[in-house]
Amino acid sequence: MTSMKWATALASTFLLLSSATATADKYDDTIAVFRNAGQSAAMFKSAYGYAVFPTIGKGGVGVGGARGRGRVYVADKPVGETTKAK
Repeated sequence: MTSMKWATALASTFLLLSSATATADKYDDTIAVFRNAGQSAAMFKSAYGYAVFPTIGKGGVGVGGARGRGRVYVADKPVGETTKAK
């Protein structure tokens, strides 16, 4: 039974340490792509603020539409959420 407790403690420690690592979210990944994409990189230097939409879903039969959730940034800090509908 002692070896079972040891294995459980080791597994728990591993899970806690691995879950504590910082990972970039989808917004950070999208911003990084545009910051390194040539012409759009200049926009980040001069813009007061911007909105990032990591994914925009499109669909419709006959009449098209698009929808997505995004985040609004001012001075490279998130200040709110937004949606794109239509």
